[in-house]
Amino acid sequence: MVKSESTRDMTRVELLGIQENLKDSDYTEVERFRESFDADEMGFVGRREGI
Repeated sequence: MVKSESTRDMTRVELLGIQENLKDSDYTEVERFRESFDADEMGFVGRREGI
């Protein structure tokens, strides 16, 4: 799982909780969630690349 500086200290359970919430969201809610992050400031960590 790819983690960012914002999520690197989250447990797997916390990350799965976020995924569950997003799974039940409509497109507008997901779009609003994505726009709430600044990709330039997220600073991805880990060995795998983000998509």
